[in-house]
Amino acid sequence: MLALPALLVAQEKITSPKLLVTITIDQLRSDFMYEFEDLYTPDGFKKLLAGGKVYPNSYYAFENIDRASAAATIATGTNPYTHGIVGERWLDHSSLRIVNSTDDSKQTGLYTNDRVSPVRLKAHTLSDELKRATRGKSQICVIAPDCATAVMQGGHDANQVLWKNDDTGYWCSSSYYGLFPEWAAAINKKVVGRSSKWEPMFPVELYNNFGEKAPKAFSYPFNGKDDIRSYKTSACINDEINEVAISCLRSGDMGMDNITDMLSIAYYAGNFNSVSMEDRPIEIQDIYTRLDKNIADLLKELDRRIGLENIVIALTSTGYVVEDDSNDEKYRLPSGTIHMDRIKALLNVYLSALFGKGEYIDGFFNSEFYLNKQKMEQLQMNKVDVVAHAVEFLKSVDGVEDVFTIYRLGGMLSPELQYVKNGYNAKCSGDIWLRLMPGWKMAKDIVSATNLVRRSPVSFPIVIYGQGVEHKVIDDFTAANILAPQLANLLHIRRPNDNCLRIFK
Repeated sequence: MLALPALLVAQEKITSPKLLVTITIDQLRSDFMYEFEDLYTPDGFKKLLAGGKVYPNSYYAFENIDRASAAATIATGTNPYTHGIVGERWLDHSSLRIVNSTDDSKQTGLYTNDRVSPVRLKAHTLSDELKRATRGKSQICVIAPDCATAVMQGGHDANQVLWKNDDTGYWCSSSYYGLFPEWAAAINKKVVGRSSKWEPMFPVELYNNFGEKAPKAFSYPFNGKDDIRSYKTSACINDEINEVAISCLRSGDMGMDNITDMLSIAYYAGNFNSVSMEDRPIEIQDIYTRLDKNIADLLKELDRRIGLENIVIALTSTGYVVEDDSNDEKYRLPSGTIHMDRIKALLNVYLSALFGKGEYIDGFFNSEFYLNKQKMEQLQMNKVDVVAHAVEFLKSVDGVEDVFTIYRLGGMLSPELQYVKNGYNAKCSGDIWLRLMPGWKMAKDIVSATNLVRRSPVSFPIVIYGQGVEHKVIDDFTAANILAPQLANLLHIRRPNDNCLRIFK
């Protein structure tokens, strides 16, 4: 009769971490992260890399990555085909108007005019499952420079979701998340209108990773509300993110009890004002160097308040870079420009010659065309036949490498076609979409009035560090979808509902 109690005592109690911290760094690259390590402290990147499970060759398993689609994939562990966020914006099929991934007219902006929520995110997130597992007791706080990243990372039931208003500089939110937190309102009184200046953290002679013989120092002043968009592409935004994140931690009892809470933070590691690294090599080195210090400062605060042994930290990237192609001609690289408005006009002429006069293409956005389905139904046209002729025409256009339609993406697919399908969603994507030749880009398009800058995928790291994690480096190419299920296992909760079920290393 004594054996059973003894056996129960011998069983090891499974404990969940007190806090999960996810760090998403926009445009962080593995090559740069390792290249600049001589400039790092021992307590930032180096600490995480030396003690965590590291996937240095990670990627997103779909095309046309941006902040919104990446953040949604990190949060859900699935791809746009399932979670529905194909990008920050897309063309609405019914209205032919551009919509944002976060639009929700039922909400009211707090310190912003934007009405937003995660209503368009169709899959469960890790934070959703954490809320469910704790019967709503977990505290979920998200802090990001931009709205799309913040909303996608917050999932459907976050307590506090904050991002920095592009026009006013205020930290803002949505009525979807309830009342605006008092601690964030106090920060707004300090940061709005505050001038700052970005200058190198170290003597510029140390920034020689790209072979600069005589690096020149830089100085960029930011004067309150006038330079917010530029400010958000500088190292200064990461300093402010840390200020807000630490204020969030100090404002309450997050991570202080035995119910797992979650803090999601987004930083920036892209080029200043999207100007190429070649033209501003010192700036990109300083961004990484100061970002390392930001992470070190955050880890020290977490260790002081909660203890790193009680925390799981996950760091990853949005997995793309915004490139400046102005130097392509200098290096005689193959390049060119696609004008989608011109192609649409020519395609309508071509289809009219085959099927009779009419507007067969309703509109376009990015590299996607939307068919005039109403006209085809009225004329009782064979949509498959129209699409086949459109594809034939588009394949002949200079700069087009391939053309895809939903008809091509049915059934069993090759890995390449599955990669394309992962980024497609029937409710958001166009009927026909183009893949451009390497080096080609799109001109300013009439519909979106936006310069469409090529976003190139890059290898980036996934690092998981903390309670229950052993150090290991896995050099295999690894899809970003692994992060949500890995973290769910560490939290001892259910995986997000649409996550794949393979076993990860």
